[in-house]
Amino acid sequence: MKRRVTEGAAAHTPLPLFRVCRSLAPVLATVLAVSACSAPPAPQDARFVPAGGGVSQTGSVSTGALGVGLSGPIPYTGASPYTSVSQGSVSGQRSGGPASFAPPADQADAFAISYLNSIQRRSFAEHRELCGYFVLTPSGEIAATPPVPGDLASCSQAAPGADVFASYHTHGAFDDGYDNEVPSPEDLMGDFHFGIDGYVSTPGGRVWRVEYDVQAALLICGQGCVAVDPNYDFADDLGIRNRYTVAQLQAR
Repeated sequence: MKRRVTEGAAAHTPLPLFRVCRSLAPVLATVLAVSACSAPPAPQDARFVPAGGGVSQTGSVSTGALGVGLSGPIPYTGASPYTSVSQGSVSGQRSGGPASFAPPADQADAFAISYLNSIQRRSFAEHRELCGYFVLTPSGEIAATPPVPGDLASCSQAAPGADVFASYHTHGAFDDGYDNEVPSPEDLMGDFHFGIDGYVSTPGGRVWRVEYDVQAALLICGQGCVAVDPNYDFADDLGIRNRYTVAQLQAR
């Protein structure tokens, strides 16, 4: 989610919801959210294969990229349906949260950047966020669930399945008054709650990885590395760091 930059800091009481969106500037929104950023041209190890069909997950609520209430996950069984897969299987595991089966970061990053780049222009054109999940298929490939359409600054979907290792979402088109180019505190808290990573693309063409293991958002792809909104204001580039914790994002 994108945060409004026009509102001052204030105390908040989070609702038991998890949603992806651009949050309201230094104020923690009353819902958890997950932001998304853009991605560069598809690397050679990522190939998208249309699979058709829609998302069959059930129990949708207003949530962030993850889409679940903090009071407990929405019931979900079976593997996540997916629309895009990587070419070849991946190997390796990472330590950390529940998603300990996640692929090596470099392979996950390459796939995420390529996939987000592929949906970035649609997100601009529709002036809405798009969200979904990255999973490991039974054959060991990285795959993406079909993007779920959100609104100008948020995106809701069902709870993550057992095969999910990361959420993803775009930040849509550039909007004055929003902190477009960085994830929101809610974005980080949502992923951390489920013990998974997250990927966010921005109107300026940045891609962030919300890293569970280090409890921070890391810039993995700088300005212009993926599709850039034609209406992007480069003044938004000022003061952006390469890494943010929840507390640092709350202080912006």
